Amino acid sequence: MFSDSKAEKELADKDPYYHDFSSQLLRSKQRIGKLRKRKDGVELKIQNIVFHNSELYFVLEINNNSPIDYEPAFLDISVETRKQGRKKSIQKLPVSPVYKHLVPEIIPQKKTNRFVYVLPKFSIAEDKIVVIDLKEQQGERDIKLKIKKRFVNNPN
Repeated sequence: MFSDSKAEKELADKDPYYHDFSSQLLRSKQRIGKLRKRKDGVELKIQNIVFHNSELYFVLEINNNSPIDYEPAFLDISVETRKQGRKKSIQKLPVSPVYKHLVPEIIPQKKTNRFVYVLPKFSIAEDKIVVIDLKEQQGERDIKLKIKKRFVNNPN
């Protein structure tokens, strides 16, 4: 019981640090590649993945080119096994962020929002992928972006 409050205090002490480093990443022009997925005028992009102080910083962008505002219900990041063939079973392990920076409540039509998810350090094996799931609050424009091993294991 004692260690829980200590861990929470450590995280609270790190919040200003996460905030400053995330802001710096949002100002940065550094890119990792063309990791994007579109659906019905909404585009989810990974602009950068940065490894710093034993954490992975995912710089994400949601671009809403549709005529309707986009309200994200949630964005989940998980590691999944990628099995080939007919008899495939998928194991999904969620990765919880330790900090979220400037995550939007709503993305107005024809606007773009950039934000940062800070995750504990992890790497993935050859047969696994990272999946980012973006769900819309009251709609069908759900996006599933898959990231290969080389982007996660070799961040900027």
